[in-house]
Amino acid sequence: MELERARHLRAMHRLGRWGTAGALLIMLGIPTLLGIRFDCLPSFGRVFQTALPLLMIFVPSSLSEVLYYTPILGSSVYLSFITGEIINIKLPVAGNALKQLQVEAGTEDADVIAALAVGVSSLLVMGLVVVCMVLFVPLQPILTQPAVRTVSANVLPALFGALAAGALGRSLGGGLRAIGRWKGLLPPAVLTLLIARFDREISLFLGLDAALGQPGRGVIMSSFRGFVILMLLPITYYGSRFLYKRGHIRVA
Repeated sequence: MELERARHLRAMHRLGRWGTAGALLIMLGIPTLLGIRFDCLPSFGRVFQTALPLLMIFVPSSLSEVLYYTPILGSSVYLSFITGEIINIKLPVAGNALKQLQVEAGTEDADVIAALAVGVSSLLVMGLVVVCMVLFVPLQPILTQPAVRTVSANVLPALFGALAAGALGRSLGGGLRAIGRWKGLLPPAVLTLLIARFDREISLFLGLDAALGQPGRGVIMSSFRGFVILMLLPITYYGSRFLYKRGHIRVA
């Protein structure tokens, strides 16, 4: 059994690396080949100038996502990043599968279950995308109605609400319960609210608004949210650890 589990993990990581490399090759190779074919390839300086502000946002954000998602998704994090929609679909699906089967996240069993859940959800999403592409024009009169637009605008908040409900619950899977673990969310939540409330003042003080060409505006939560997430990760970890040692959070 242990040998089979080790083989599974090695195979998943090997396929994940090759799949990620192939996806990057396709995403970067096709535009490059088209640019060469039609003689419209931009210069490196133009690409760097355009990409720099995006890199400042998405590089730290992506690093924080890898640190946050991997303990839950396991080796299926490769497929999750390739197919996307992690926070909307992959993470809730994997988390719900672990919860329903009472399996503790981070274990080898959880890795297999999360891989199955993410794989099935990826196939289902691709099938739905094909169906939606076929039905987009016939359903356009319905999709443009005000009621449908109102529902679409509230899908993401509803998903975050469901994720928050799971985080506030006591169940950790595998029969373990974390009593009072919601207290570990208080330090990062309060700090995030303070940064959002005084975003403009902090941006002016640090000169970030002028650096990004947006004088007088708060830019931290819009342009530097990835750095904020990276800052909140150790605060969440060490804050929860401190509360655990003081007995405010208990695992039963």
